[in-house]
Amino acid sequence: MIWGEVLDQIDRKILRHLQCDASGTTAELADDVGLSLSACAKRVARLKNDGTISAITAKLDPKKFPKPVSAAVMVTLSAPKADVSDRFARAMAKIDDVQQCHVVTGDFDFLLIIKAPSIEEYHEFAQSVLGTSTDVQSYKTTFILKTIKNADTIPEFCISAAGA
Repeated sequence: MIWGEVLDQIDRKILRHLQCDASGTTAELADDVGLSLSACAKRVARLKNDGTISAITAKLDPKKFPKPVSAAVMVTLSAPKADVSDRFARAMAKIDDVQQCHVVTGDFDFLLIIKAPSIEEYHEFAQSVLGTSTDVQSYKTTFILKTIKNADTIPEFCISAAGA
């Protein structure tokens, strides 16, 4: 589906609600968006089936778990070729410690967000994965000391219809 072809105001209300908090019941969602329970359930099912809603996950409270070491790693590849970039991206997608992998512009080719149990284990990752890859020319690590905001949501201006 191309965005906007099928989404109406009610669909957008459902998406905004679920993106903020998907832990409620369908009855609560239906009440919030002004639909009957069955109509709301059908819309949510359609949004899941067409891929608009790709997953419903639980956001875990990081304070309840051992604190990992977080690092932003800027990677420069050995060659600016599509096959090198694709091979590197596929490799990073398979590694659990790699939380995010972004192709970027500027001085680096990729930006990785890594979470590791300790600095020593991050060092092991960097040495064994990045340091041995023939696709990596260089990398620079910046450790994240404190996270102020970490949102991975679709911004309101993307969900709202133009002019609505």
